[in-house]
Amino acid sequence: MSLPARLLGFAFTNADFLFEMDTKGTILFAAGAAHDLVKDSNEKLVGKPAGKLFKPSEGIKFATFAKALRSGDRAGPFQLTLATGADANLAMFRLPENGANISCTLVRPGMRSPSAQIDPKTGLASRDGFMAAAQKAGDRDALTLVDVPGLPELCAQLAPDGADALMLRIGDSFQTAGASAAGRISDTGFGALAPATRGSLNLAGKVSDAIAVGGLTPPKVAETRIGLQGAGLSAGQRLLALRYVIDRFADKGKVDAGDGDIAGAFAGLMDEIQLRLAAMTKTVGEGAFEIAYQPISDLSTGKVSHYEALARFTNPEGTAETVQFIGALGIANSFDLAVAAKVLGVIEQQSGAHIAFNISGATIASPASFGMLAAILAKRRKLAPRTLIEITETAAITDLESAGKAIAALRAMGYRMGLDDFGAGAASVSYLHAFPVDFVKFDGTLIQKIGSSPRDDALLAGLAKLCGEMGITTIAEWVETEAMANSLRAMGFHQGQGKWLGAPLLEIPAAPTAVGKRQGVKESWG
Repeated sequence: MSLPARLLGFAFTNADFLFEMDTKGTILFAAGAAHDLVKDSNEKLVGKPAGKLFKPSEGIKFATFAKALRSGDRAGPFQLTLATGADANLAMFRLPENGANISCTLVRPGMRSPSAQIDPKTGLASRDGFMAAAQKAGDRDALTLVDVPGLPELCAQLAPDGADALMLRIGDSFQTAGASAAGRISDTGFGALAPATRGSLNLAGKVSDAIAVGGLTPPKVAETRIGLQGAGLSAGQRLLALRYVIDRFADKGKVDAGDGDIAGAFAGLMDEIQLRLAAMTKTVGEGAFEIAYQPISDLSTGKVSHYEALARFTNPEGTAETVQFIGALGIANSFDLAVAAKVLGVIEQQSGAHIAFNISGATIASPASFGMLAAILAKRRKLAPRTLIEITETAAITDLESAGKAIAALRAMGYRMGLDDFGAGAASVSYLHAFPVDFVKFDGTLIQKIGSSPRDDALLAGLAKLCGEMGITTIAEWVETEAMANSLRAMGFHQGQGKWLGAPLLEIPAAPTAVGKRQGVKESWG
């Protein structure tokens, strides 16, 4: 058997139809069940626009996905509707050795399971993907955490292509180190899992070498190794401690390794839990936390559309860490319900107030928690015209079909539903297909990069246009300057949220806050 034939055989174990296209979107190669899926022969498809394989509105999405791909990037699977009316899952890959051409696969829905989420810059697993891999780690594995201080600033010193190459080299240094799983945990942090018997992976040295290849002076790269043996820990306790360590490292860039075993981390976690659990459970149960309200304004007129409710804690740990702690304890669903009840009370008291509050993906995914939420909202249905609900942490949702039905049920009551932190990963776009939402709020990390890369700006504008064409309101967060607001308006964004448009307030004013006014509280989380 020839090598090309053998490679095609491997490819068809994961796909029903393959095609390759050039930078203009013209099909260069096609193989597989073309007639079954797109009602045409492979030979006739060559030379035709790939976008024509999909119905017109889906062709726009397909072009957006393709435009976002850089050398070495993978994307998908995304479920799209073909020109024939059939649905198919699309996956795309731009192989560096294949120039600018893009390889695509189509799979009938339900035939294959989607791959783990991938960080497009490095090719490693994303934070969510790495956490999923970590759940499968055993007591004979070891976790290695690597922090590269100033990595975004290093990339900023290079041309876009050079920065892309640097991130890929860093990704390669992890993928070739013998790790069973590796991921990008934060802007500067990375993680790897490997059998403990392999010993040190020397990832700090490998990353430093990858940076030096680009002509840069490597920073002092920190590497921490923690064994997962965890003597005396159950599998559940080991996983809880592992998540705690990864989350702490992602937020702070470092973690106390103790004696080098996960049992030490678990002991530290338990000490913290014992000190805070009783107080935190009481706080959530009684609704004993503050709510701040940050305006979300029309980018064209400056008029306030509504306010987002941001939960605030005044304990020494601060709001962000406290909310993370609530999630680790598994009481985030209760916290969601407490916030919802408190905000609905405010909306009822203030007849002119339009307020959005957050609900985690875990609450949507949990039949029990969603049932309680739906019951609360059904009793307050008269408030629906002035209530918006933002779904956060969508990675917790694994059953998209059931979640879509849950969201549709709340919309049927009259509540406006939206997605928070949109655009940060390839999976965000697939949520537009699965979830019937009224608005999306783009992740602030994307907004902050406006003007730094024409390619990134084009992708952001493309996503905003896509949402607009679907009748979905687009909101940009972290709008900190008038120049950012002007750029976002030119890209087609409808609304914005951030310091320039108004800081969080402890009370909703009787009159709309003026654009650019900076009065309000200093810290909030939402």
